[in-house]
Amino acid sequence: MVGRFYPAGRRIQAAKQIREKNAMEYLNSQKSRQLWFKFCFFFKNRIFLAGLFLLFHTLISATMPEKQILEAEKAKLVGGASKVSDISAAGGQLVNLAEPGQGINFENLPEASQLAIRYASVNNGTISVLVNNQKIVKVNVHSSGAVTGSFLHAIINIAIPKGAKLDIRFDVSDVALNVDHIIIGNGDLGLPPDIWNLPQLKVADGPYESGWEEISRIYTVPAWWREAKFGAWAHWDPQSMSEKGDWYARGMYMEGHWQYNHHLNNFGHPSEYGYKDICKNWVIDRWDPETLMDLYVEMGTRYFMAMGVHHDNFDCWNSAYQPWNSVEVGPKVDIVGTWEKIARQHGLRFGIGFHNSPPRTWGQFMTVRYTSDKNGSKQGVPYDALQTILDGKGKWWEGMDPVDLYGPVHDIKNPLQSPYANQFMWRVDDAISKYHPDVIYFDEAAGDSLMDLGVHMGLGLLAPSLVANYYNKSLNWHQGKMDVVINLKCVGGHYNSFKKNPELIPIVERALVKSNEAIIESEIKAYPFQTETSIADWHYKTGQTYMDAAKIIKLLMENVSRNGAMLLSITQHGRGDLDPEAVRICNDVGAWLKINGEAVYGSRPFEVCGDNTVSYTRNNGNVYATALNWNDSAILLNALHSGGCTLGKVTKVELLGTNDTIRFIQDEKGLSVLPGESVQPLPGISDHSLARKCRVLRITHDKGWINDDDPGAIAPGWLRLCNIGTGDFNNDLTLSETPGDVWSCSFMGNNIAVIAPKEAGAGKIEIQIDGLTHSTADLSIDGTRRPQQVVCEVDGLVPGKHIINIINRGPGKVSVDAIIIQVSD
Repeated sequence: MVGRFYPAGRRIQAAKQIREKNAMEYLNSQKSRQLWFKFCFFFKNRIFLAGLFLLFHTLISATMPEKQILEAEKAKLVGGASKVSDISAAGGQLVNLAEPGQGINFENLPEASQLAIRYASVNNGTISVLVNNQKIVKVNVHSSGAVTGSFLHAIINIAIPKGAKLDIRFDVSDVALNVDHIIIGNGDLGLPPDIWNLPQLKVADGPYESGWEEISRIYTVPAWWREAKFGAWAHWDPQSMSEKGDWYARGMYMEGHWQYNHHLNNFGHPSEYGYKDICKNWVIDRWDPETLMDLYVEMGTRYFMAMGVHHDNFDCWNSAYQPWNSVEVGPKVDIVGTWEKIARQHGLRFGIGFHNSPPRTWGQFMTVRYTSDKNGSKQGVPYDALQTILDGKGKWWEGMDPVDLYGPVHDIKNPLQSPYANQFMWRVDDAISKYHPDVIYFDEAAGDSLMDLGVHMGLGLLAPSLVANYYNKSLNWHQGKMDVVINLKCVGGHYNSFKKNPELIPIVERALVKSNEAIIESEIKAYPFQTETSIADWHYKTGQTYMDAAKIIKLLMENVSRNGAMLLSITQHGRGDLDPEAVRICNDVGAWLKINGEAVYGSRPFEVCGDNTVSYTRNNGNVYATALNWNDSAILLNALHSGGCTLGKVTKVELLGTNDTIRFIQDEKGLSVLPGESVQPLPGISDHSLARKCRVLRITHDKGWINDDDPGAIAPGWLRLCNIGTGDFNNDLTLSETPGDVWSCSFMGNNIAVIAPKEAGAGKIEIQIDGLTHSTADLSIDGTRRPQQVVCEVDGLVPGKHIINIINRGPGKVSVDAIIIQVSD
């Protein structure tokens, strides 16, 4: 007899439950009572000890799961259901349900909230369950490998009132199976989770509701993310083992594909050596996470992303809802847990990447495995994804169900409505609950209007609940402070997944941090975003070439200048180490950032993102011009001309990494930078192009205002506008259309002025300093719009730190452009 696999931790728990059950039976026995009364008599205190025994009995009973096993053959059979002999069954017989109308009726049941059906089948589909002839509940079942002698449990949450009748029924849309017995009870039934019948995940309690509008009204991207700008990614899992590039877990099952050919020649035919065997033989003996994290810190990254699970469906953590994980199979290590501990010890923010979305994994990766070769000696021999738990008998994976890794046979329709979708949600919840990540990334679209490889892509209806659950849970980790980020893809842009409802794009953009794979935004974006790219192939590929350090810096600055961050994958060998070239590149990037980091970390975009090969950023009142292909000659920075909306009169230009005097001329054509003698390359960098041609100019000017989106500014529910061309400071605004919205910012100083546009139909704003109302400003005027107006001035504050609140008091929309801080004696 083959049963569902119990991983080590679950076996211990199961053994504990068996011991408790035996103890309970002994305590209830006549012999137990006789021994207790003899014990009581011996100590002359029978009443006291008997009471103690009853208390002990009650306490144990309260902790014991209440469950009852009911054999199917002893229940009432209806519609022609028949019995089948099976010596491995609990009562020696099974009940066969194979025709519509056949069923098993269990009557007068105790009150319960859970039902487990022990069954044998060679089919994939559903069976129907009813309580008191009410609504039918469809229970997912799949092949156990045989109709006798090999069993699985289907487990569901279902309310069973005391005295109820429960029917297991074969309906027209169901599949045939044999039922051994049922288990009903409350709490833990002593079985591993049935990951194909998990209930819908309930969003954790908290202020975030599962709707994009509701989330966007209160979410604010945390300050640490706006400061970080640069992250390292370990895009590493069992697919790295073959060292034959990305998507290996799919390509190895596609006859004629180059990865299939490699697999055939180096591992064997996928009917005999499948992806589960790749997972088992994934060796990580050269993985040194401490040394790698030292390198990521040296490289200048501020956050680290671990691979949680790729499209292959193998979890790299101690997963509660996926037995095919790195603790139970292969390395026998909690990879995510190890990364998390070491990243935090090194002062990095920690993230987990999830690539196992229903469209990708259920729709694209699983389905190519349910086939066989069409040619050759193995023609028609099923690949190992069609194996069952019974096929593992006597093999290394005995007791494990391949369906849990490969899924039951299915088509690609409606992946978001599949049983895998619930499992996906629970697995994400399991990982975030265990490791409390600061950021989670999904290699999937937020919307649902894209098609790829014939599959409807995107998280669609799942996404708002996924986001709300994570945000609410994080508030408990951070004592009520919002301090986490979630990345989802295809929110507007080239691969827009909201084509059916484009009005959601600006709403979703402020409910999360959208991400793009390899594609950098073409202009400054109103809300922070992330671009993810890789130093080489996503999964290691023998002979791969590397992106050089100069290109990495170029991509980083192009992202940062547009209000983005960059997540860089540093491709590891299957065994966990890096090539020396990758290490050298990382060190070069880090050496450059040590000198020029002030143009990156905590910066904000300038009013334009760049001139040709120059990228602009702002930080601490200065403007930074990063020349990405400089040749030491004079350079004209057109955007930094005199009389602009953001840049004041330039008073100083410095070249970071040198003490050279830099001459400059600012006029209506731009800022001409005139270096003196030949500029020396930056020290400690082996990449000649990076050391000489990627240089940063710090530009000091006399208009060092604090912009409406600068560090310290918080504006939940407000809208961000940029690239607006209406004469506002930094070419952007923060706008509110809802009375009661609050824009706030902390500042150091004793004088402050508020800058805002005045225009027809605008509303009023209330200005508070340290929680006390100072004044109200009316932003409405007749006639032409007037940008950059001083609408309020507050003088004579006590020197030190203060907080300004600007509150929309309606009735029209209001905007905040900037504040001016002065410190006077």
